This record gives sequence, C-alpha cells and structure tokens, in this order.
Amino acid sequence: RQPTKASKETSFGCQLAWDRTVDKLAQRGITLEALLHFYKSLGTPASMPHYTPAVHTTGDVVRQAIIPQSKALRASFADMLAPSERGYPNKMVTHNWGNVFRDLCAAIFADALEEPSFCMVASLLEQDVDVLERMLHKSGRMQQRYWVCAFAVNQHAGICASRPVPEFDTVTGLPHPLCDCGLPKAFNSTGPLTDDGRSIPCEMNKFDDMIRLLAARDLSFSQVIAVDADFGLFGRAWCVAELAEAHRLDMGQHLRLRSRQDLTLHEGELRNLRVESMQASRPEDVEEILAKIPDTRAFNKALRHLVLNGLLVSWISLDSRQQFGEVGRLLRWHAGDQGSGVVWRCWRE
Repeated sequence: RQPTKASKETSFGCQLAWDRTVDKLAQRGITLEALLHFYKSLGTPASMPHYTPAVHTTGDVVRQAIIPQSKALRASFADMLAPSERGYPNKMVTHNWGNVFRDLCAAIFADALEEPSFCMVASLLEQDVDVLERMLHKSGRMQQRYWVCAFAVNQHAGICASRPVPEFDTVTGLPHPLCDCGLPKAFNSTGPLTDDGRSIPCEMNKFDDMIRLLAARDLSFSQVIAVDADFGLFGRAWCVAELAEAHRLDMGQHLRLRSRQDLTLHEGELRNLRVESMQASRPEDVEEILAKIPDTRAFNKALRHLVLNGLLVSWISLDSRQQFGEVGRLLRWHAGDQGSGVVWRCWRE
C-alpha cells in the first residue's frame, strides 16, 4: 500500500518535531565556570546543606540540588543559566549517576587541564577549590562547554516525581525527595510518536541523534569518559551505547580515570564486558538499546576491543608521558598554589 500525501506530511511533521527536540537538547552544554560555581554552592544553606563531597553521588545531587533549584522554571538546569553560560558543547561527558559527584566534576576539570588522572583534582575540590579555580582561569578554558546529562536533560519532564528504582541518600539513608512541579512527563512511549513508535517529546531517547548532530556540526567535538573508581560506568547500558556511537562516528574519545591503581584493580573485569548484562535505571532503556543491536556477540567483541585495545591503551600512553614530565607538572600546579602547600599534599595522596 502506497503512503498517502497526508501520511507523508504527518511523517515529515513528526520528523521535524523530533529534530527540534534533539537540537534543543544539544544546545544545553554548560561552561566550566558555571559547573564550578554550582559545585562551590553545594554544602551551603541554599544548596544541599548536608552535601558530603567524598560520598554523595551524582544521583544524590540531581535529586537534592539540581531538581529543587530548577523547579520554579520546570526546566533543565542548563536552561536556567545565562545565555553566555550555555550553548552547543565542545565536549560531551559520558558518566554514571552512581559515581561520586565530586569525581564527576574532577574528571571534567582534569580533562580541561589535560590531566589523564583526576585524583589530585578531586582532592583539591575538597581541600582548596580556589587553587583549582586559578589553574582553570590560567588555562583559558573556563568558557569551554561540556554536555552533562544531569544538567542538560529536563528532569521535570521525566524522573522528578518518581523513583524508577528505590533511591536513598548515600549519607542519610533517607529516600530521595520527589518533586511536585506538576509538569507533564514524557517517557519512551509518551505520544505523539514517530512512525516507528518512538516518543517525540521524550528527551531521554535521543542521545544517539544528539551525538550525531553535534559531531556533524563540529568536527572537533569529542567525548570525555568519566570513569568512577569502581568502573561501574562499563556496566551501564547508556554509557556503553554512547561509547559505541562515539566510536562509530570516529569522534575523539578521552578516558579520565581516578588513578592507575584503579585500572590495575578492575582491568580484568573489562575482559568480560557483555552488553546483555548492562543495567539502567529504567528497564525500557535497556530494551531500546538492545533492540538496536542485531548481533550482540559481535557487538561485545567490538566493545571489548574498543575499551581494552583502544581507550585504555591510549590512556596508559598519555598517563605514562605525564609521569615522565612529573616534575614539570608539579611546578605548573605549584604556581597556582601561592605557597599554601596544598598542591604538594594533594599530589602525595
């Protein structure tokens, strides 16, 4: 049966609406300066007063800082920022919400400072954030924009009023609060739908399209892979999907690990990566990702090769070069220390 003119117009309209949502999502990168300002606000009376840097996860911060602060506008956190603080990103960050939020930020700042490991940056975020801020200003990269889903996705149009899985504050053990903003939610099956059954208003099913858009508009657009200390990122379905898509598009991919010791501890686990074993907060996300993979065995083989022979080999090479220049690096960091000694203490950790 041939499609009618009306059905073609409807299909074309759906695609336009889909593309508009993708483009809107893609424009929500935030500057390093905005990210640092947000981080510095945590633990104050205005923003998650009980924030504990070494413990609280990204999920904790989303539920108890990002969602409450964006409730009034019922928008993404990025949309709350001034136009100069947001826009199309230079890089996207792949990370998992179970990671310590301090470490997520440390991985991003370490990337901006071209540090392969973020252990010292994480220590500075706790002990003397002003030293790190001076180093970032000196680098000239404070206005560089990173796309981070926690800030870019409008949580009020998705998860804010529900818990797909039981979630508790990592420090207090209390259930995460729910939001009563009242904004209608859009999930994978929320209409209107495209011809192949995908939700047009949902923002959480468009990451692949968004990556393709950003890679096409900026040939230098790259991916930062912020690996948590437990390497849990490699067991999350969306993270693995983003790794595979960025590799397929021949994007630059940059691992940021806490330390070489973490790699030694977990490298063996990476040899058994299987996409069928990946998890996500929402079961429908796993189903959607697996549906796109016609041959899981071939995908797993390619995934292990990408991680072990590509990303990790590149990281080890970069880290080794940094180790050879350790004295120079220490002097560079010491310049931002202003004689306080905090850099030397963090370096030794």
